[in-house]
Amino acid sequence: MQTEGEKKVEPNTVEKINFKDLQFGWFVGHGLVVLNATIFFISRLLFCPVGFFYRASYMAIIVSYSIVLFNSYKPLATNQSFFKRVLLDENMQYLIVAVYFFFTKRIAITLLPFYIYSVFHVMEYTEQHLIPTFAPTQTKIQESIKSIMNTYHSKAMEYAAKIEVCGVMTRLVLGLFVFKSTILSILIYAQFLRMRYYMSADTREFLTELGSKVDRFLTPPTAHPKVPPAVINAYATVKEKMAPKKAL
Repeated sequence: MQTEGEKKVEPNTVEKINFKDLQFGWFVGHGLVVLNATIFFISRLLFCPVGFFYRASYMAIIVSYSIVLFNSYKPLATNQSFFKRVLLDENMQYLIVAVYFFFTKRIAITLLPFYIYSVFHVMEYTEQHLIPTFAPTQTKIQESIKSIMNTYHSKAMEYAAKIEVCGVMTRLVLGLFVFKSTILSILIYAQFLRMRYYMSADTREFLTELGSKVDRFLTPPTAHPKVPPAVINAYATVKEKMAPKKAL
């Protein structure tokens, strides 16, 4: 996921923070995501989940992504091409699923990818803005944060992509059988993953790798011997129906 339209700060540049600026509101939003989601996950580990912090996290997510979209697409327009550009923006895709999960039954794992993104956004803003403004002499802390981001950012984005594909979608599908999720939630999230396939290299690589593993598991001659022939045949049929037709 791209950084939310932030202005790049040159090294050694001290910049005053405008607390009325939308970018500061964006940072506060992500900070609230980290705070509320941390409390919620701790309460989950203690087997007494507090739903308020789950909803508060999603409210902060909605505010943060709304700020990004407003900053990116102002002044607003009403023509069809404008709405198409907005809908195809990955931030809008995340905003849509965030709004959906805010209003539907609580599913903890859906919050985890947003939490990962917010942690890195907070670290980035702290390194680029807070430390230079309030503690300009603390260059070691600034360099430590930058080093952590450079070391773990790529892996964290890969991990978030895997959670979005396997964790969230698997939870939604399994929940369907125990009446804890709906067909609508699966359809909305499947569309989200479809868009992520085209927009995110991490998601695309993981889905391609996952597809190859499923092929080896369910396609002769490498199919697992314990898989029923009916399942193998059904998979082959579905795969054939979904394959793009060659032009005559």
